This record gives sequence, structure tokens and C-alpha cells, in this order.
Amino acid sequence: MLNTHLYWVFLLVAVPTILSPGPGVLMSLTNSMRYGLRRAQPGIVGVASGTLVVGLVSVTGLGVVIAASETLYDGIRLAGILFLLYLGWQKFRAKPFAFQMAHIERRQDAGGSGDAPSVRKLFVEGVLLQVSNPALIIFYLSLFPQCIDNTLAYWPQVSLLTLNYFLLVWIIHSLYGWLGSWAAGTLLKPGAAVWINRAAGAAYWLLGIAFFWQMASGWLAD
Repeated sequence: MLNTHLYWVFLLVAVPTILSPGPGVLMSLTNSMRYGLRRAQPGIVGVASGTLVVGLVSVTGLGVVIAASETLYDGIRLAGILFLLYLGWQKFRAKPFAFQMAHIERRQDAGGSGDAPSVRKLFVEGVLLQVSNPALIIFYLSLFPQCIDNTLAYWPQVSLLTLNYFLLVWIIHSLYGWLGSWAAGTLLKPGAAVWINRAAGAAYWLLGIAFFWQMASGWLAD
């Protein structure tokens, strides 16, 4: 169902792309630092599930339309930028949290959830973050045609590659989350909590500004 050689090409491109820091990694990392890896999993699954939605859009005619329409593409980019700014505002004004991850886990085991958002909220935020990222659509449109063997059935290949990308995102972001949770519980002092919130908020804002600058530069060049 898959060309082995082309599958390795897919992995060699996809893994470094997922590993590179971006809005999704930032969300998975900061959520895990705030709530622990287990509580942050809905957000990580949401980010991974967003790739399934984008993958479905990309491999249909809609993805080609979005890539070809500058106005539609810029509209989605602008929506993504606004969502990043909103996340930054949320993180910046969030209450300081404790780095006692073991205590959080015990409270959850006892039936409490602390100040963590609902499972649904974390999941939806993760999905929206990916869906509002048109660069991911372009990535799919650029990568997938290079990894499809024309001598094999199209949809089974696309389905397997999309599912593989979902699993890679979930695994790699979970590793980032484990690192963030471990660092928060082991290395950082409770007083650093407020600065983690502010740094996360500032990072979202900087990403949003950088993406807007990139978009505006394209307008000026035209």
C-alpha cells in the first residue's frame, strides 16, 4: 500500500518539521508545564487531530483552491494570527500555577482538576491552532505528492500517510510535554510560574507578529 522508499522520504521530512518549535509545540509544552503531561494530553491530541482535518482539506480540491487563492489564503493566515494573539493574551493573564506536578496528579486522582481547563477546551484549542495554520496546508500539498507512488492506489496511501503524521505529532508533542512537565516539577521554583505564563504569552504574540510581518512583506512586494 506504500512505497517503502517514498515512505522514508516522508519520515525524513515530517519528523524534523514536527520537531521544529512552533505554535503547536509551544501549546503542548506550556500546557504540560502548567497541568502535567496527563492533564495536557487532550490539547496534544487536539493538535494532532488538527493535522487530520488539514490533511483531509489538503488532499481534496479544497486544498488546491486555498493554495491558489491569495485572498482566501491570506484570510486564513490572518485568522491564525488573531488566534495566536488571543492565546498570548490568555496565557499572559493566566493565574500563576504551582510546579508541584505530583500534587496535581494526586488531586486529579482524588477527583479534582485544580485550575486546569476542561478536556474539551484543551482539545478544541489544539484543533483550532492547527486548522488556522494555512502553512500546514501548503506543507501537505508540497510533501504528499512527492511521497505518493502513482502505480499504487491513491487514497490508501494518502490515508496511511495522514494517519502516520497524526501519530508522529502525538508522539513528538508528548515527548515535549514530558520534558516540560519534568522540568516544571524538578528544576523550576514556584516563583517562576508567573514568568512562564508571561513568556508563553509573549512567545505567542511574537509568533503572531512575525507571521503578520511575513504576510505584510508579501503585500508590499506585490
